[in-house]
Amino acid sequence: MNVFLRGLLAGLVRYGVRTDVLTRGKGGEVEITLPRPGVRIFHVPCGWKEPPSRESAFDSLPRFVEGARELLTAGAIRYDVVSAHYWMSGVAARQLGGDALIFMYHTVEALKERHDGVPANPLASLRTAAEEKLAGEASMVVFLSEHDFARTRKLFPEVGKKGVVIPPGVDDVFRHPPPREEARRRIGVPPEAFLFLLAARPDPGKNVASAVKAFRALRLAQGPRMRLLIAGQELPPAGLPGGASCAGTVPHAGMPELFSAADAVLCPSGYESFGLVPLEAMAAGVPVILPDSGFWGEKIRSEGGGLTYAPGAERGLLEAMGSVSAGEQMRVRLGKEGVRVAAPFTWARCAASWAELLSSAARPGSPR
Repeated sequence: MNVFLRGLLAGLVRYGVRTDVLTRGKGGEVEITLPRPGVRIFHVPCGWKEPPSRESAFDSLPRFVEGARELLTAGAIRYDVVSAHYWMSGVAARQLGGDALIFMYHTVEALKERHDGVPANPLASLRTAAEEKLAGEASMVVFLSEHDFARTRKLFPEVGKKGVVIPPGVDDVFRHPPPREEARRRIGVPPEAFLFLLAARPDPGKNVASAVKAFRALRLAQGPRMRLLIAGQELPPAGLPGGASCAGTVPHAGMPELFSAADAVLCPSGYESFGLVPLEAMAAGVPVILPDSGFWGEKIRSEGGGLTYAPGAERGLLEAMGSVSAGEQMRVRLGKEGVRVAAPFTWARCAASWAELLSSAARPGSPR
């Protein structure tokens, strides 16, 4: 979501849309940062706890709302339209009041798959209820893909009359990644290795374990040249098979180098409202492998850029990995297809749509 907002806000500035971002602060007083002209970020103190978690964020929500209300009252600040990009943000926005609320689902809790043996998220039921309520209370609801809009509309019919689809963009640095040889040298990947990259935060829904299992089988069959790099996670307690490693947390600015070094990118997540990783990989010309459900599964099946397999089919994932690692001409073709598929996804197009939406939802007579 931070990646999305950074790309969007930079584009909105070009349309004369001034934006304040209210977010949780770590200190005891409101801190203000000015990342670019036309954008102010207010860091509102609310009892920050380390390490941060969804539970601690929810616990701090009342203090955040109180602090935000004091901030807005003291500064006599009134907004023409409020946009919330996460369910807790939507809850805070409704508690702060205001006429126009544009709400965007980051993901929809009720659409997430459940995993046997994984404890239920204690916030899941609260989040589902809040997201359903926001579907009715928001003036407009933004979705990142038609696929997610259609699925959510079945759960919350009220979004059908107020939903709009605005896909995100992709940073230009992914379209022009560093040279492959340089990238591999920097992260220590031998020239002869075939490198799979998987970028995901720790979450059972990302299905990292299934990818690791498939990689183990593939390496047993094809030998030590097979490598797997997992970005966004630390080494699990059970360890990893030979040839696999974890890069830990990687800043977004470091991802183009990893895509450049990779031969293929694994995206085994069971549910994504959109999925920036497949988009960034294809923009960099790297084939992706992912389930054939969801927005990207359907798009790649029809337009190319990668290989798909049936959701939950570990054998299908293994076969797709085997195919892409064995066929150099296939990889070249899929890479070119991916660049073409990713081309229309720009922040300029995203910002233009958002600027029009914000203008239409603002109070009559409001300046931009």
